Amino acid sequence: MISHEAILHFIWKFKLFANLNLQTEDKEGLQILSAGIHNLDAGPDFYNAKIKIANTIWVGNVEIHIKSSDWQKHQHQKDKAYDNVILHVVWEYDMQIYRTDGTIIPTLLLKNRVDANIITNYDQLKHNNYWIPCEAQLPEVDNFTKQQCLDRMSLERLEEKAQIVSILHHQLKGSWEDTFYITMAKSFGFKVNNLPFELMAKNLPQLILAKHKNQALQIEALIFGISGLLNRSFIDDYPNLLKKEYQFLKAKYGFKEIGIELWKFSKTRPDNFPTIRLAQFAGLVLSVQHLFSKMIEVKAFEDFYLFFDDLPINNYWRQHFLFDKLVEKKSISLGKSSVDILLINTVAPLLFYYVKEIGSNQYTQKAIELLEFIKPEQNVITKGFEDRGLKAKQAFDSQALINLKKYYCDEKKCLNCGIGIKILKS
Repeated sequence: MISHEAILHFIWKFKLFANLNLQTEDKEGLQILSAGIHNLDAGPDFYNAKIKIANTIWVGNVEIHIKSSDWQKHQHQKDKAYDNVILHVVWEYDMQIYRTDGTIIPTLLLKNRVDANIITNYDQLKHNNYWIPCEAQLPEVDNFTKQQCLDRMSLERLEEKAQIVSILHHQLKGSWEDTFYITMAKSFGFKVNNLPFELMAKNLPQLILAKHKNQALQIEALIFGISGLLNRSFIDDYPNLLKKEYQFLKAKYGFKEIGIELWKFSKTRPDNFPTIRLAQFAGLVLSVQHLFSKMIEVKAFEDFYLFFDDLPINNYWRQHFLFDKLVEKKSISLGKSSVDILLINTVAPLLFYYVKEIGSNQYTQKAIELLEFIKPEQNVITKGFEDRGLKAKQAFDSQALINLKKYYCDEKKCLNCGIGIKILKS
């Protein structure tokens, strides 16, 4: 028994049924000239199909159900949007169905025309509890299919990130520099603190920072002050200086701090504490003006890393992870893996979106080549796929694996995945 209509969509879309000597349930000869375009929104399941019944060629829509009686169950007989259906494709035929004007819709029965292994394979993928549904079959899938799937997934992830950039870009009335500044700040949150970093940047316009670009203490005071992390008493001179400076600037500009409760310190390595990341972000602001304009002109990918080298970070953070808590001397520079994440989450999506706005394909290719240049990310998802024989060679692949796991494997959307389709078709 078919458990889900989606498998019938898949079978119809790829014509995975015996299609010689087809007949409708009214015993008329049937030929499938085109299965149509899969509709993922409301309305008939496939648009613009082309079929031949007896001696007449029909162009219109196809509706698919497990049982033909589902037509009435879904009230299609009362919906004029379904009057252009030229074929009803079902697994089980239990009644004749009609359009709103009472005319009969031809029906094709698939039940005895589909290899049982397709249904069995689909049920195994859909109902197992493996880390990824296809992990038992994955080693048997050829490398070409795997790479094709990863290429698609990586582009999907770039598209998703570019859409987020697009929304922000329009909110900022088309300012590329402001869009890049806020997106970069958000990336400095390294996932766990993305939100407070983004809010901090939105509350602290670049125009204000530019007015104080030669005053390191003021830049640091603005960033830490608006973050809400200066709203307490301190012992050390440095945070007290920041607090004093911020109170003056707050009175001048009327700033509002974000809630200190938004920042997450627990379950975070000290090197990734918000205080350290804010200090590094302040160093980047002090180091480079008009960052977006400079980054899009970079020719050699190695040069992207130069923007993050030797940032002017206050020496206080060489002996502190938090205000007023002394630790042994340590490095305060951004590690290469951290810079990689900033490039992956900020520069590549901005380049990818930029091309859509200015119409120059060079930036699309540049975004892809940048991800191909960067080493793959090391995380639970990439490790999980590597343990199952699918190893990321570069960030382009690791981004693809994240997208694949999040939106396909976890959702068990095997019918929409190139690897899943290959397994089912074979």
